[in-house]
Parts: sequence; structure tokens; C-alpha cells
Amino acid sequence: MKKKNIVNPKYRVTMKVNPARQAALYSFLLMRGNKWTSMEEVTDSISLYPAFFPGYYHNSNARRMLSFDISQINRSGEYDKLIISNSRGIKLATESEAHTFLKNEIREIFRKLAGVRAMIRKMRRNNQIDLEGQIAEAFLQEGNDG
Repeated sequence: MKKKNIVNPKYRVTMKVNPARQAALYSFLLMRGNKWTSMEEVTDSISLYPAFFPGYYHNSNARRMLSFDISQINRSGEYDKLIISNSRGIKLATESEAHTFLKNEIREIFRKLAGVRAMIRKMRRNNQIDLEGQIAEAFLQEGNDG
């Protein structure tokens, strides 16, 4: 299987999909059970993540890679559980935590959609662009990609 390079717009760097690193992360969290684990502890424990300078973890490649891996695992059909994170660290979600996570994700999507709708109304008012055909085409293309 060919590895994909994905440009993560959140970090503006190219991240490489690394199934071995993601499998190691998932296995590590399975072994931890229902315990919160700090991101620093995870990257220290899994040798596939690069080292970082103490005190500079949040700006490190290790943290960016871990966040990217969490996102990839959560979107993947290969893994059974979601990984959740907050100020306490990361862990595999219980059923109720997974439901809460999904509700929050859906809420965020609707917030973003409301903002996009406001932008469209503004653009139409000022005759900046007619988006109807372009939007429909973009949704159709997005549906065919997955």
C-alpha cells in the first residue's frame, strides 16, 4: 500500500500517514485501559515519535504528529474506538464519551455551516459571485472522493 502525504491545513506542514505509528499508538492506549495519559507520556513511550526539548512540547513535531495520528485513527474504519483528548490527556473513549464527542463534532459543523451561509448571503448581496452551481458541484465532487 502506497503511503499518502497529507497536508494538514491546521499545522501547515506535510504529514505522512504512518500506519505503524498509528497502530502503536492505538495499542498503547488499549494497554492503558480507561486511564488518561498525557501526550508527552505517549510520545516518550512510543519510539516512533521524535524526541522533543523539555518545556517545548506544544510546539514540537512529536505533538503535531500525535495530533495528526489521533485524527487519522478517529477517521479510520480500521480501529474500533475513538481517541478523545482534553487538558487531562488522551484516552480511548467509552461509549458515553464517544457520544459526547460526536455531539460536539456535529455542533461544531453546524457552527461552521452557519458562518459559511452568512458569507454566501453577503457575497450575493454584493453581487460578488453566484455560488449555487459551484456549491452543488463541490458537494457532488466531495461525495465521490470518499
